[in-house]
Amino acid sequence: MIESKRITRDFFARSTELVARELLGNFLVRETRKGLIVGRITEVEAYLGPNDKASHSYNYRKTKRTNTMYMTPGTLYIYLIYGMYYCLNVITEPEGMPCAVLIRRLVPIDGIELMCENRNVKIGKNFKNLTDGPGKLCMALKITKARFNGKDSCSNSSKLFFIEGEKIKDNSIVANKRIGINYAEEDKDRLLRFTLKNEKL
Repeated sequence: MIESKRITRDFFARSTELVARELLGNFLVRETRKGLIVGRITEVEAYLGPNDKASHSYNYRKTKRTNTMYMTPGTLYIYLIYGMYYCLNVITEPEGMPCAVLIRRLVPIDGIELMCENRNVKIGKNFKNLTDGPGKLCMALKITKARFNGKDSCSNSSKLFFIEGEKIKDNSIVANKRIGINYAEEDKDRLLRFTLKNEKL
């Protein structure tokens, strides 16, 4: 599986909603000195930048934190929530259009022992929730803002990148409201969270 093709910049330089849907079924890979950690992407959220009140870059807001969102598509955007959990996003659309896809959930595929070590949990009953949230998956893959924010996932030297998986049919995808964005007024009701149906763990 790891011999599969890396996802290139052209993939990310498209409509954010389309990228979000098409990331489902692909793989997130983290290279470490102890080995590879791999998860299959099963849930994402699209953030539509200037036209989305839930986005950090709504109305072209530009701050020290959001500068990363204006970089080239495929760039990794990582931020901290609740002062303790990191969230992994990947920049979409052409450079200068600050949109992104949040990676919400993975199914562990490879390096599961490393994931458990990173999260300080045991395999067994906790296996199913190793990576079933944006904060959990960042802990399991040791993804931090200091290490990866602003880095290019499309570079061959990247230690955190995406590779191609199976093509998911539209009828296998469920669209729902995004989570934790009640502040976003009418945009909180947009169906921009995409999840695989009948997800297998």
